[in-house]
Amino acid sequence: MLIRDIILSEGYYGELIVAVQDLLSRYMAKNIKEINTEKFKGLLAKQGFVTTTEELIQAVDKSGFASSVDSQKIVTKGELPADMNTDAEQTTDVSKIAGNQAMKDVKADL
Repeated sequence: MLIRDIILSEGYYGELIVAVQDLLSRYMAKNIKEINTEKFKGLLAKQGFVTTTEELIQAVDKSGFASSVDSQKIVTKGELPADMNTDAEQTTDVSKIAGNQAMKDVKADL
């Protein structure tokens, strides 16, 4: 496996965990305790994260937002973390992101 492939797969896996945390936090905010694993997998697929059940179980486990997970159901934790932002629309500083990316690109060229 090439280094590029490893970096891409780690980036994808990190984004998958963030997407899992986002979905689980929405369920937790609505006080939903149990989620069908296949339904959850379908919701992730709609967001562009097509994954196997085993990968999903690992991502849910690493997210820290579920008390248990298996191929049948996901059981959410009782409470959201205190530092979790539950706003439906989070603000993003696009200019800061663009500036950071430009700096990375310049450094990569050197």
